Amino acid sequence: MRIGRTIIACTAALWMLCAPAKAQINTDRMMSVGRTALYFDDYVLSIQYFNQVINAKPYLAEPYFYRAVAKLSLEDYRGAEQDCSSALERNPFLVNCYQVRGLARVYQERYADAISDFKAGLRLDPDNSSMRHNLILCLARNGQADEALKAADTLIASSPKYAPAMAMRSDLLWEQGDSAGALEWVNKALDINKYDAGMLHHRGVMLARMERYEEAEQDLDRAIYLDPGDAGVYITRAMVRYFRDNLNGALADYDMSIMIDPASVTGHYNRGNLRAQIGDDNRAIEDFDIVIDAEPDNMLAIFYRGVLRDQTGDYRGAEQDISRVLAEYPQFTQGYQIRSEVRAKLGNHRGAEEDAMVVLRDQNRRFNNAMGYSDDSGDEDDGKTRERSDKNVRNYRKIIVDEDLENSTGFSSEYRGKVQNRNVDVKYLEPYRLTYYRDNDKSISRVYNSRVVDELSASGCFMSEILLENHEVQLDERQIDKLFADIGLRTQNLMDNPANAGCVLLARALDFALLQDFTNAESDLDLAVSVDPENWAVWFCRGQITARSIEVKRAEQETDLGEPGYQFVIRDLTRAIELEPSFAYAYYNRGTFYAMTNDMHAALVDFDKAIELDETLAEAWYNRGLVLVLLNRMDDAFRDLSRAGELGIYSAYNIIKRFSKSE
Repeated sequence: MRIGRTIIACTAALWMLCAPAKAQINTDRMMSVGRTALYFDDYVLSIQYFNQVINAKPYLAEPYFYRAVAKLSLEDYRGAEQDCSSALERNPFLVNCYQVRGLARVYQERYADAISDFKAGLRLDPDNSSMRHNLILCLARNGQADEALKAADTLIASSPKYAPAMAMRSDLLWEQGDSAGALEWVNKALDINKYDAGMLHHRGVMLARMERYEEAEQDLDRAIYLDPGDAGVYITRAMVRYFRDNLNGALADYDMSIMIDPASVTGHYNRGNLRAQIGDDNRAIEDFDIVIDAEPDNMLAIFYRGVLRDQTGDYRGAEQDISRVLAEYPQFTQGYQIRSEVRAKLGNHRGAEEDAMVVLRDQNRRFNNAMGYSDDSGDEDDGKTRERSDKNVRNYRKIIVDEDLENSTGFSSEYRGKVQNRNVDVKYLEPYRLTYYRDNDKSISRVYNSRVVDELSASGCFMSEILLENHEVQLDERQIDKLFADIGLRTQNLMDNPANAGCVLLARALDFALLQDFTNAESDLDLAVSVDPENWAVWFCRGQITARSIEVKRAEQETDLGEPGYQFVIRDLTRAIELEPSFAYAYYNRGTFYAMTNDMHAALVDFDKAIELDETLAEAWYNRGLVLVLLNRMDDAFRDLSRAGELGIYSAYNIIKRFSKSE
């Protein structure tokens, strides 16, 4: 009987997503699932749910607002603005709607309109610090510096410990030429939290711009000590070391920045430049190859590579690179001079003479518009650096100035105010779950395998290969449609072949879970447990679904969370372990939930077992390290965190620094 009721409920849920406009659907339920999808960054999926609510009840403001949040996250700024306007037409008192519409307008560079939105929101909620933060930035970008300073003073008065406001005030004073006042305010921000790596970077940039390089390097050293995984700080310190003629130190910093961010064009260009300066031409060419692959029209990199190819004996490559630059900049005399020499080495004497004649005719002329994309790009100046936007080929030997040094201190330009606020402090890494989809953007590149998961995947019960993942994966429309189609197929299978209910219910529960519909997923798993209690995967999945449902409810402040909820999760994972004691990920998951409920010793036992079964399970090393920190076993903790860092979780180094006794 219960299976029949579940079939009806699931069929109805599927029908709701395919129903025509104005259909009678449970809009509260659809809103809840849509918010869940939004919480887990499934923006495309959440939009589908909100569309259904809007079609059924177009007079409601809330679905327009949440759909706007999803569109904003997908960078559909016009769509987000339109949805916010629709929501505000229905309810002009939605404070967060002014915030989201303001951000949508900011990203369209319509600062005056954004300012109006932030001011409207502040009239309803004067103590909203993130709204006032955004207002300050908009006023500054709109050229209203005095008003921005007043707004910063208001924010500091209402939130005297809000360091970003002090950083913004510092920037505003800097732009007005008051470097002493700017430094004073960033010092005040650091008085609030001297261990703020971002603020130390901020002050280091400011000191560098004041040419106080020794002090700047000290701040940057400290910032890196506190947060060694930030590639941008290494880029900045490399620049400072370059100004201090410490080329080896600068090279080491570029090496670190590239290790953290291999795609950094600035890092590769500058490292190539420094390598060339110390005669490491072949490896410099490798760096410029990467720059040119990323930016095929980067003429400075192409010319520099041509010069280096000449020096390393690759005359054909050198001629090709320099000719490409001269086709773009036909008045670049130095290019003709070098190409003349290259052509002579190739035996092309006529071509060499033609290039030499160009140089001879122009040897007494100074070109005011020789390089760059604009007509006013002048000759090379005496400086050691150039801005990244500088296209003057004469400046090819100059180091690119980091964007932070180029324009501002680089700290206070981030807009605030995500609707779903999350804890970004030290926290345990996520448990693992079964899925069909992998997060290809995660920092740890290895693929997680398990014999028992492979056997489960080969059972023929699921629509695709089963994978292990602990990162949220955003689904595209094709994947969403496939999941809904599979739900319909599983529902039909239950009616046609009820004897195979355990397998089918597990597969359908996984579909529902990936669509963030945890209520239907839990219902299916409850039934699966009753009909197939010896299947470890049923218990493992029910534990993961229960935990995610708890997380959403806590985020929505519908429950106090507490230990009882996680005890149900632990109970299910314990049963999964009893049925499949070789499954390392079940121990890792249970250990994580034990840690969340402050049962540290039980957590240690589980993490020990997970590592025993799989020594490369980086998250187990990381979470065990955090537990050991809380137990004040620092030497053991640092050993575990170091191992986690070796396995690819670079944030582990930050934890080591933060809790180091020498701090």
